[in-house]
Amino acid sequence: MRFTLLSTLLVLISGLATGAPPDFARDVRPILEQNCFRCHGAEKQMSGYRLDRREIALAGGELGEAAIVAKKAVESPLIRYVSGEDESMLMPPKSSGLARLSPEQVQVLRDWIEAGAVWPDDLAGGPDPRFDHWAWKSVQRPSIPASNFANPVDALTTAKLAEKNLRLSEEADRRTLIRRLSYDLIGLPPTPAEIDAFVKDPDPRAYERLVDRLLASPQYGERWARHWLDVVRFAESHGFEMNQPRPNAWPYRDYVIAAFNTDKPYDQFVREQLAGDVYGVDEATGFIVGGPWDQVKSPDPVLTAQQRADELNDMVGTTGSTFLGLTVSCARCHDHKFDPITAAEYYALTACFAGVQHGERGMRPADWDERQKRAGELRQELAAVQARTRRYQPLARTTRSVLLDNTPEGSRAQDVEELEKPRGVAAHAPGAGKGQLGFAGGLAELPNVGGSYHWWTGVKDRPVFAYRPRLSGNFRVWISWGCGWHTHAHDVRYLLDQDGDPATTEDQREIARVDQRMFADGSGEPFVDKPSWSGFRDTGLHLLQPATRLLIVADGTGDPVTADAVLFEEVASTEIAERVTPHLRSQVDRGENVERFPPVMARFVRFRIQETTDAEPCLDELEVFTAEPGPRNVALASAGAKVTSSGDYSGNEFHKLEHVNDGRYGNERSWISNERGAGWVQIELPEPALIDRVVWSRDRSDKPKYADRTASRYEVAVSTDGESWTIVAGDQDRLSRNYPHRVPPIIASSEIREEERESVAALAARQKDLETQLRDAETLPMTYAGRFVAPGETFRLHRGDPMQRKEPVTPGGLKTFGGGWALPGNASDSDRRVALAKWITDPANPLTARVLVNRIWHYHFGTGIVDTPSDFGINGGRPTHPELLDWLASEFVASGWSIKALHRTILTSRTYRQGSEARADGMAIDASDRLLWRYPPRRLEAEPLRDAILSVAGTMNPKAGGPGFSLFEPNTNYVRVYTPRTDFGPDELRRMVYQAKPRVELDTLFGAFDCPDAGQIAPRRNLSTTPLQALGMLNSEFMQQQSQAFAERIQREAPDSVDRQVRLAFSLAFGREPEATEATGAAALVQQHGLPALCRAIYNTNEFLTVR
Repeated sequence: MRFTLLSTLLVLISGLATGAPPDFARDVRPILEQNCFRCHGAEKQMSGYRLDRREIALAGGELGEAAIVAKKAVESPLIRYVSGEDESMLMPPKSSGLARLSPEQVQVLRDWIEAGAVWPDDLAGGPDPRFDHWAWKSVQRPSIPASNFANPVDALTTAKLAEKNLRLSEEADRRTLIRRLSYDLIGLPPTPAEIDAFVKDPDPRAYERLVDRLLASPQYGERWARHWLDVVRFAESHGFEMNQPRPNAWPYRDYVIAAFNTDKPYDQFVREQLAGDVYGVDEATGFIVGGPWDQVKSPDPVLTAQQRADELNDMVGTTGSTFLGLTVSCARCHDHKFDPITAAEYYALTACFAGVQHGERGMRPADWDERQKRAGELRQELAAVQARTRRYQPLARTTRSVLLDNTPEGSRAQDVEELEKPRGVAAHAPGAGKGQLGFAGGLAELPNVGGSYHWWTGVKDRPVFAYRPRLSGNFRVWISWGCGWHTHAHDVRYLLDQDGDPATTEDQREIARVDQRMFADGSGEPFVDKPSWSGFRDTGLHLLQPATRLLIVADGTGDPVTADAVLFEEVASTEIAERVTPHLRSQVDRGENVERFPPVMARFVRFRIQETTDAEPCLDELEVFTAEPGPRNVALASAGAKVTSSGDYSGNEFHKLEHVNDGRYGNERSWISNERGAGWVQIELPEPALIDRVVWSRDRSDKPKYADRTASRYEVAVSTDGESWTIVAGDQDRLSRNYPHRVPPIIASSEIREEERESVAALAARQKDLETQLRDAETLPMTYAGRFVAPGETFRLHRGDPMQRKEPVTPGGLKTFGGGWALPGNASDSDRRVALAKWITDPANPLTARVLVNRIWHYHFGTGIVDTPSDFGINGGRPTHPELLDWLASEFVASGWSIKALHRTILTSRTYRQGSEARADGMAIDASDRLLWRYPPRRLEAEPLRDAILSVAGTMNPKAGGPGFSLFEPNTNYVRVYTPRTDFGPDELRRMVYQAKPRVELDTLFGAFDCPDAGQIAPRRNLSTTPLQALGMLNSEFMQQQSQAFAERIQREAPDSVDRQVRLAFSLAFGREPEATEATGAAALVQQHGLPALCRAIYNTNEFLTVR
């Protein structure tokens, strides 16, 4: 020990004496060897870090950052650790029993790093063994060994068998082969007719033709899509504690089914799932967001950041495991412990998905081009109809329209009075039809403005309700009531009481008598006996005084009498004699408000605000349109218009006067007055113009946020000289913003005469129909395929902690696997995903083709050539047939990435067609059958088992595609509860691939058969045998129902003989005739316990459950 210390000191002194930079062999390596190799050398690599190999020493360990930064000792973590600058990371640690490095030793390391950290090649320690792994090497097409078999698959498998003195088993019989192929390719049993035809087919290529027929079946895609959905963790709910459904996730499932059925080239299949929005297949990106999503959010920034980091980890991890067979997520917190994937590379992949958010977006359907063409035709036709209806749209009036509701709390207390205590208040019946709560009206009808009515019963010949409008002048009075019941009073009177005192009758004048069973237009029979709104009836023109009240007087029967909304419409001198619709315009909205008026010449337009919802008034845009076929907004500053105001709110970049006519909407481009509740804006047009419309808004952005500061009382005035003004519009004829009921937008025109009513209604209906058709043509169906936004900056996260950001990382790939590509940090979201997809599908990538052909082999034989289908890394399995794997991969790419061609190659091999019987020699040498000396028999998975039960029973609903069915009782709980169904109708009897599969929830019967719950990826399923499986198959409601249906099918097809019924049951379920002892026993069972008991027993046999 003394000698070692002395030699070290002598080395240090000699180096310092010469002034030369430290030499690695003489000065640096001894320090590392004596103090560091114990924990970071050949025998042990704490934190995945080694100081005996140059490559790893410079790059760093699991923490994902370079430990030695040449010429930058201050930035090198190694110096921080050995110097004690970071006490929490002091090296060597006290627990090691080694002393801390002396200041002189630390200085040697500093000087060596500052001098460039020169590390000679002869002391580099050799390459990192992690890079010398079979899966990282390029695919090499092997030579095919000499063989008696034409199919290279057989030549390569028999060569491996020969090494163990084994051989293939004899070929299986045709009954076995068609059953095996049918379950393997379409997941359903063959019919007796199909079996019989295949067995008797003399064509020596009958088997090959059978393979082609099954591959061409649409049911092939349904079978193989289920395998893929396992791999990508697809489910139709969010997971986590709420686990709410994703009702529009199913298009991705249908996309996968179609991709398999059409034999979409696999490289295209991969690219579309990563960037389908670019390639015109929107639903394909459901792959990216197919995993769980925590919809419970929090104001806590730490939790929010962690949730987002978890979402991105799911996207990166699933992409790596699905397409590359890599456990990329293991590099989230530190460099991968086993595979050559750094944390920096993990975050480079994360950057590829930085613009992807969970959620729905519009999906371009297959007929999108046709729909666009149709939409253009509809727009032309709609424009022509709108030109005709425009003249009926309501014009602004400067006279008053006052609507009084029947609820005292809805109006001011002095506006209405209950003269008799009502028996109740009835809300109008829900719906959109005439008289119903959601009735939207039209050009000739107001929408439902009533909402509810008061009602009285047992009152005779007395006033029950009074309206006091407190108006003076000539008014047209429109009344409405609650109708729809056959019991309502037939002769209710409406009286105008000039002095407002019901006790004095001399001044009272009857203005209407009403049958309150009927609608205002006289219709209503047969009675619906549901609370309805009558619509308005015109009672004529009447002179009102401030004290005048309108009284509702019950008739002498005591039958129910009602009170609903009443409208008082001020009469102008130009009033037409008779009208069918009262004049009332919509409430002011924070968005677009249109003021239409008869054409008028103007050079100046002033919008004066007299009251707001609160605070200083705000306008985001004021527009003035010309009265011509192609209206122009002449208020724009860009058109030469000038704007002035009463005064401007100061000191805010969002709110400036010039924003009010800049053609841009939203709060961030608006004007605010400097006076609370008041102010005006004036537009001076570049020249006088004939105008007929002014449009204004508070916040007309795509996603409006603000409704405060909206004008509630206002007037619009025009002038030709800026001196003499004419008011053309205002709030006086709009529905009050304080009105208690929600009223749909009002488009009804009071200018329509009775003789025009029918033609206008037809025109309005045509416009509505065209608008509906256009909306349908232009509206994209929604799919849960992610929303794409501008990606933010990505950082490497220290130990995976989103609150510990390190250096920025740009999008890129994994260098070891041909991923030496990178994009700049400002690359768009789609460019990132396209680049990633192109790298993955590059034929030079050593993993993509190998991983896919191994998956196909896995599903055909129960185990892949590599038995860890989603982990080809150092910790994964080793290929039993490496040459076969590479030959299949190279053949796959050469075939144009055709999955169906890959199926044919495998399925037509003698290796696949051999029998499944156990042989003593094979069991002794290779009991697990990894070398494939026989076909490995397997139990059916949950989905083909359920499908086979339905198929044999004859109850399967063949409906394909679209929203799925649920195996759970419906409920709308905030935290979704999944209670398994016990009754099953036609919708629940579709193929199981169409189940709306919830995450981490399994139905009680088939969930017991190792069905993945989509909580995580499932590249291979477990295979268990449990009592729950047997109990469910025997006793569940589903099995009892299907056993009964199976029995009923047999009775229909073989009604007259138990022996025939037994033979038919065996033929349907097993594809064969029963043996003599089986027939005798089955017939006895039927005689004693009935045909359903036999059917249930058949469903529970190993032969039914197993493919051999």
